[in-house]
Amino acid sequence: MTYLTINIGNFHPILVHLPIGILIFAFLLEVYQRFKPKENITGIIKFAIAIGVLSAIVSIITGLFLEDSGSYDEDAIFRHKWMGIGMTAIAILLYFAKDSGNKVVSKLYLPMFVAVMILLTITGHWGGNMTHGEGFLTKDITSNEIIIEDVNEALVYNDIIQPILNNKCVSCHNSKKTEGKLLLTSQQELLLGGDSGSLLESKTSEQPLLLHRVQLPEEDEEHMPPKGKIQLTASEIELLQWWIENDNCFDCITSDLERNKKIQTYLNELEEDTSIRAMIAKDLDIVDHNWLTSKKLSGISIYPLKEGSPLLLLNLSNRKNLSKNDFLGLKKYAEHIVELNLGYSNFQDSLASSISIFKNLTKLQLQGTAVDDETIKVLDGFDKLESLNLYGTEITDTAIETLKNLTSLKDLYLWRTNLTNEAIAQLTSENKNLIAHQINKDIFSASAITPPLFIVASNFIKDSLPVELATSFENASIFYTTDNSEPDTSSTKYSEPFLLKETTTVKAISHKKGWGKSEVVTTNFKRSTIGYTNVALNKEPSEKYQGKGAETLIDLERGSERFVDGKWLGYEGTHFNATFQLEEKKEISSISVSALSNPTNWIFHPKGFKIWVSINGKDFKPWHTVKLPEQEPSSNSSIDFFDIELPKVETKYVRIQVESILKNPSWHQSPGGKSWLFVDEILIN
Repeated sequence: MTYLTINIGNFHPILVHLPIGILIFAFLLEVYQRFKPKENITGIIKFAIAIGVLSAIVSIITGLFLEDSGSYDEDAIFRHKWMGIGMTAIAILLYFAKDSGNKVVSKLYLPMFVAVMILLTITGHWGGNMTHGEGFLTKDITSNEIIIEDVNEALVYNDIIQPILNNKCVSCHNSKKTEGKLLLTSQQELLLGGDSGSLLESKTSEQPLLLHRVQLPEEDEEHMPPKGKIQLTASEIELLQWWIENDNCFDCITSDLERNKKIQTYLNELEEDTSIRAMIAKDLDIVDHNWLTSKKLSGISIYPLKEGSPLLLLNLSNRKNLSKNDFLGLKKYAEHIVELNLGYSNFQDSLASSISIFKNLTKLQLQGTAVDDETIKVLDGFDKLESLNLYGTEITDTAIETLKNLTSLKDLYLWRTNLTNEAIAQLTSENKNLIAHQINKDIFSASAITPPLFIVASNFIKDSLPVELATSFENASIFYTTDNSEPDTSSTKYSEPFLLKETTTVKAISHKKGWGKSEVVTTNFKRSTIGYTNVALNKEPSEKYQGKGAETLIDLERGSERFVDGKWLGYEGTHFNATFQLEEKKEISSISVSALSNPTNWIFHPKGFKIWVSINGKDFKPWHTVKLPEQEPSSNSSIDFFDIELPKVETKYVRIQVESILKNPSWHQSPGGKSWLFVDEILIN
């Protein structure tokens, strides 16, 4: 009898839709009849009401059987049941009132029909609450949505597991409906389990019940969610299994748990980039590759922020011949350009209006240019601008009003400008998210003399590169060398910016009488003489460290020791391999590879290099091999260029393999673990 009762009751969710649809249809016919009285459809309306009443009675009967299952909250089912019975009773009266001929009854007919519609809506609403959760028809589906910006810092249970349960399981396991006496709306309820016992603990060699149920065939009666409901995806099942295998921890974050490549892929899919750049990219298509190539061939350095991104970075730094035509030629994809570097160029007020087309700029570099307050006025309305570099410009307090309107601004570089401290304080007080980067001279009033600073647009030399040195120490002198020797007070004294045209190591010190000399600061500048038509990664980097894809190798931007800065390609337990297509056949004699060492984070320098060359891009021949000495034990982090001198060869394609040590060395705190190889710029000369 119990089995029969349960099966009859299970028809209720199906049958309950019949009276809803039929009675609403009857009401619509009634409305139509009143607008078209000549078309007598009284019999059809009465027939529709009769069928609606009969289906409502059958729904009530099956609902009473379902009530005996004990899966629903008693108060909720009481309201739903009696509201449905009341609605059906009025619908029966409605049937007999349709053509009774009694004037009093005829006057009550339409109000009764309206009452049936109201009760039908309320009954359906309460039924939906029991089946799908409280407030199913009225809730804001976005109100409790969890947005994960950095999945590695996400709370595993709260941000990843509970949302899966909420979306796929809670509709049958909530306070209003408790199938199998199981609640899944909180940690405590999940741990408590239901009639079948614990969901998370396995018996002997069996899977935990939660995993067992979700992996059963959909036709199986014990499969969760039941057939007809929205099912868990393969990735959701894998994430549940990963969580349970890691002792179903409730307080851990993602980075606390071991995860393989597949799980990391699923986790990455949960991330939602809420940055301004992500919002811009949503509405843009990928830029035409031929257009990009044509711009590069004309001498414009422009490329996607990363492989597959519609967003572009435009680098016009150090250009002394910029004209309005250079900017007009970029108008077609102006809205795609989010970074613009004009540092140390001839950009000035006469060209200022030319950048008004780049309304989606998030980063603008104007350091070392002849801009002033008039130029800054052009930026009014750049509501997406997050970073603005005005170092060494002639702006004054007059520019503050425009800077105030840049509501998204977070980083503002103001050293060596004419802005007063009072104006800067006013600006930062009105924009709490803004950091005004400048040097406070008071910091140095009682400290040891500090090394000079290098003020450069890049560490790479195309034609020539101006190098400026500065010291924040008052009345200190700067001495420098360019021959790799150690500088002292007999070395060249710095007086004005100087040009570099070849690969050079510059070393510098600050000196002041009575204070002595500072420590030596060293910066390497690399000459890049060969352009590329294409760079292809033959091995894809880790999904966590993809930089800008292949562009990372040729964007002339050094990665930092903070290896999560998005400027490195990271490879775990494998070698790096890429093919460079030169713009034309060239004679090459050297290759420089930038790599990171950070043993504390399992990152090590390469152990060697292999070079292949080809004329046609198909037939590659081995050309040169380099083996490096084993890295010495160290915990220090460093970035180094590895210069490879090779026999001269004329070629158009160069394939480079940077060889990883693959596993942590024996002296490491975790010997034998998969090591990382991080590669940045690669220069072919």
